[in-house]
Amino acid sequence: MQTPAQNVRYVGPITNTDRWANFQHRPDDIFICTPPKCGTTWTQAICSMLVFGKAVHGQQTSDISPWIDADFMPIDDLLPQIHDLPHRRFIKTHSPLDGIPYYPECTYLVVMRDPRDSYCSGLNHRDNMNDKELAHSVFPTGENAFDTWLNRESHPEAWDVQSISTFVHFFNSYWPYRNLGNVHLYHYSDMKRDLRSAIKSMATATGTAVTDAQLDAYTEAATFGNMKKKAEQFAPESGSGLWKSESNFFSKGVSQQWKTLLSEDEIKAFDAKFATLLQGDEADWVLNGVG
Repeated sequence: MQTPAQNVRYVGPITNTDRWANFQHRPDDIFICTPPKCGTTWTQAICSMLVFGKAVHGQQTSDISPWIDADFMPIDDLLPQIHDLPHRRFIKTHSPLDGIPYYPECTYLVVMRDPRDSYCSGLNHRDNMNDKELAHSVFPTGENAFDTWLNRESHPEAWDVQSISTFVHFFNSYWPYRNLGNVHLYHYSDMKRDLRSAIKSMATATGTAVTDAQLDAYTEAATFGNMKKKAEQFAPESGSGLWKSESNFFSKGVSQQWKTLLSEDEIKAFDAKFATLLQGDEADWVLNGVG
C-alpha cells in the first residue's frame, strides 16, 4: 500500500496547512484528526488522560494539545511553544490527510460522526461564538442553512466552510489508509455506546499501558456530563473570549439528534445527496459506525 502524501494546500477562514512547513515531529506524536463537531475535544481529553496517566490533571486542553494549522497565532510564535512541550504531544487538526504531514512512526486517531449530527452540533457551535463574522463564514446560516450545507461544494481554498461535501472529502482522505498500522478510525456513535472500549482501543493504538482502575477513572472523567461540568478546562480556547459560554460548547453530545431537528423533507434530501457521495460499507460506517 502506498503511504499518504502531503500534496494539497488547504486554506480557509481558520485553516492554513502551509503552517506545517517548519514543524518538527517527534516519533511518539499523536495526531487527532477529525472534521469539526465530530468528537475532537472529546478525543483530546482522552489523550490527555493517557499521556499524563491520570483522569484529573488540571490543565486546559488548548495549552497542551496544539492546533498547528489554525491561523490564530503567528506560526513563528506557536512552533517554539510546541517544541518546548515537556510531555508526549497530541496535536489537533481538521485537515484532510493529504494536507498534513504523514510519519509512519507517529499515531493518527481519526474520529468521524454521522454528518447530520455534525451539522446540528455545528449550528450550536456557530451560535455560541462571539465572533459572528467568523461563525457565519464557516457554518451555514439563515433559513436555507441546511440546503446550503447540503449543496455547497468543497474546495481546498475555502476549506473551513462546512458542507456535506467537505465532510465526505475529509473522510475519503483517511479511509483508504485505515489498514496502516498507525492510522486508527473511530466513530462517535461507537464511543457513545461503549466509551470504555474506545479508550482502551486508543490506549493500545498509542502504545499506552493502562490498568483497569485507570480505564474506569478515565471513562468516568470523559463522560459528556463531566466534561460539560468542567467546561473551563476542556472547551477549546477556554477563557479567550471565543465563546459566549464555555459550558454551552458542550451542547447535547448525543447521536441521532438530527431526527428531531431536521424536517422530513430535509432528511429525504440528505438521503438523496449522500447516496451520490458514498455507497456500501463506507456509507454505512459513516452513518452508523460499527454498532
